[in-house]
Amino acid sequence: METEAPLADEPTAEDPFAGAAPGDVIGINIQVPSTWYEFDVHPATVNRSIREVVAERVKQRPELAEHQADLVKTLKKVAREARKGNVVYSGSMCEIVDGEPMVASLTVSVNAAVNETTGETAITGLDTLMSVLAPIEPGRRPTDPWRRVRLVELPDAGQAARAEGIEDIEIPDDNRSYRAVMMQTLVPFPGSNPKVAVISASTPQLALVEPMLELFDLITSTFRFVYRADPATES
Repeated sequence: METEAPLADEPTAEDPFAGAAPGDVIGINIQVPSTWYEFDVHPATVNRSIREVVAERVKQRPELAEHQADLVKTLKKVAREARKGNVVYSGSMCEIVDGEPMVASLTVSVNAAVNETTGETAITGLDTLMSVLAPIEPGRRPTDPWRRVRLVELPDAGQAARAEGIEDIEIPDDNRSYRAVMMQTLVPFPGSNPKVAVISASTPQLALVEPMLELFDLITSTFRFVYRADPATES
C-alpha cells in the first residue's frame, strides 16, 4: 500500500476544508495499492488526467498497450460515477483478466450533517450514523442483495460506522442500476465539526465478495485526517 491521496492544500469556494483554523482538519490521506489508478475527478480536467495516468501505466507495463483504449473508457465511466457527492479523492483498480477489465473503485467524499427540520448543520455522532444504516438479510442466492452494519475502529481515525454487502446501485442520470459489492464507511470529523468523511468502495465482481471486502477494509484502515499546524508550535 504505497500511494497517498492528494491533500486539499489551497482553499477554494468548493473546498470542504476551507477556513480551517490551526488544529482543524485540512485534508485526508488514504493509501491504495500501487497498481491502482489515481486521477483528478474535476470535470474540466478528468479526461486528460485519466489519459495521462493510463499512458504512464502502459509505459511501465507494455503488455497493457493493446488494452489502453479500454482502460481509458472504463476509468472515464468510473470517474463519471465518482463526481457526485463532494468527492475529494478517487482511486480505481482496473486490471485486464482474460481480455476483460476487472474493476473496483474507491472514493472519499466530505459532507456536512444537516438537520432536515431546521436546515442547520449539526454534530454527527456514531449513534446518528448507525441509525441511518439499515441491515438487509441475505437472500437465497449468493448474489442477492444483503447488508451488514457495524462499528469499526480505524487505526488513525477512531471509530466509524460501516455498511457492507451486495447492493443495487443506481446509475447517475439513468433509470438503470447495477449490482455490486459495496462497502461504505462513515467517519465523523473530530471535535464539534459537523462534517463526515464517507469512504465508498465498490466492485461489480460479485464472485469475489469476501476477498474484495477484505481489500476494501485494508485500504479503508489507512484513512486519516490531516490537520493544520499551529504556527506557534512549528519548529
